[in-house]
Amino acid sequence: MYSDSEQAAQALEAAQTLVDTTGFDGNALFGAVLGAWLVSSSRHRVKAWMMISASKRLKVWQQVGSLMMSAGVGYLFTPLVEALAPLLSSGMAAFVAAVVVIPISVKIMLWLDTADLRDILQRWRKG
Repeated sequence: MYSDSEQAAQALEAAQTLVDTTGFDGNALFGAVLGAWLVSSSRHRVKAWMMISASKRLKVWQQVGSLMMSAGVGYLFTPLVEALAPLLSSGMAAFVAAVVVIPISVKIMLWLDTADLRDILQRWRKG
C-alpha cells in the first residue's frame, strides 16, 4: 500500500502527463477562472450588466454559467492577449482576457440592440 505522499506524487505525475499530452495550460485556466470570478463578483457594480438584469438577481446556475463562460472566453483568448502583450505569462494573459472580453462583448450587444442598421453602417464607414 502506498503512503499519502506517494499517492499524491503519483496523482501529480499523472496530471502532468495529461497536461503534456493534451497541451492543456493550467496557468491559463487558473488565470481565466480568477478573471471570470472578478467579472462575476463585480457584476452588480457595472452599469451595462444592470441594464440586462436590473429587476432580478441571477439564479445560482446562471451565476455558475456566467463564471464558466467568462473563464472559457478568457482561456480561448489567451493566445491573442499573449501575442499583443508578450511579456505577460499565460495566466496573466488569460486573466486579462476574461476581465476584458466579456464586458466589451456586453457593451457591443447593448449598442447593437439600440442602434439601427443605418447607424451601424455609418459608424463602420467613418472608421
